[in-house]
Amino acid sequence: MLNTLIIRAAAGCTVIIGGTLFAMESGWIAQSGPAQAADQAANGQSLISSSQPTGSMGPALPVIEENNVIVPLAEQSLAVEATIVPTSFNGPATTPAAPATGPTDDVGGVSPLGLPCGINTTATAMPAAMVALDVTAPCRANAAVTITHSGLQIETSTDAVGLLTLDIPAFETPAFFSVTFADGVEEAVLVSLPDLQDYDRIGLNWQGDMGLELHAMEFGAAFGDAGHIWQDTPAGPEVAIAGDGGFLSVVETGDSFAQIYTLPRATLREGEQVRLSIDAPVTLANCTRDVLARTLRTEAAGPVDVTELTFTAPPCDAVGDVLVLQNLLDDLRLASN
Repeated sequence: MLNTLIIRAAAGCTVIIGGTLFAMESGWIAQSGPAQAADQAANGQSLISSSQPTGSMGPALPVIEENNVIVPLAEQSLAVEATIVPTSFNGPATTPAAPATGPTDDVGGVSPLGLPCGINTTATAMPAAMVALDVTAPCRANAAVTITHSGLQIETSTDAVGLLTLDIPAFETPAFFSVTFADGVEEAVLVSLPDLQDYDRIGLNWQGDMGLELHAMEFGAAFGDAGHIWQDTPAGPEVAIAGDGGFLSVVETGDSFAQIYTLPRATLREGEQVRLSIDAPVTLANCTRDVLARTLRTEAAGPVDVTELTFTAPPCDAVGDVLVLQNLLDDLRLASN
């Protein structure tokens, strides 16, 4: 029988799930610095930078401990706690530092297909404040790549001919994207998203097969209703552009996962709201394991709030149960003037 454990915790509190509380001294997601002034990126125009050395990791995050919440799972003695460490990105990232020299295969060589070596990265503004990120590196086939943006981190790789293409929801404008290869060579690109102010955006980002789920219940919808937006019914940007509701972007690249919900601000009416929650089904892949995740939130192109979430999944005899992490994400609603 499926058991559901609902954990309610105010944002900024401490909750521990089936394990020991610990604080991340540094995020597993490299933080980007503030972007150069917006006038360096034309409206909807992508800018390309040269390679540069990888930047340093972000500062250690403070641990805020408040109400411990212990909720029993049906007929199971699971001590439930979780850790939330808030931080904030208050502005766009800075322009990349001086470029680094790449490996010899990037300088004057050619790929096995006869294409000139080198790395070219572009970012193009798309509708619904989405970004089409394209990387071309003919001499770096099947190469590991780390993409960072406003606290979002995606681990992926180029394909057999050195190409990489991703559609990524932007969290800031101008949007700064860093593309770093395993040898430290980094490309940086900046693009303006003039329509980001028309959207609210909430993201959930993690590494490893943890099976997390971001759920949005729009305007009173219940689980399974038409207004229930999650990975099984994600909708698409065209729904938001038409003003009919929000959509969920799902990014899965190997061991890197992100689910990002976007809502047009024009769809919110007085007294209406979108309820948000994070579900963590207990599986053989995640039972007893430490789960590290990060939430990101921006409203109307405002500052990006980033919160670290860490917890230990229940024992494997709880496989099939679901942890529902409520009140970690504030609901979306029309702000009062």
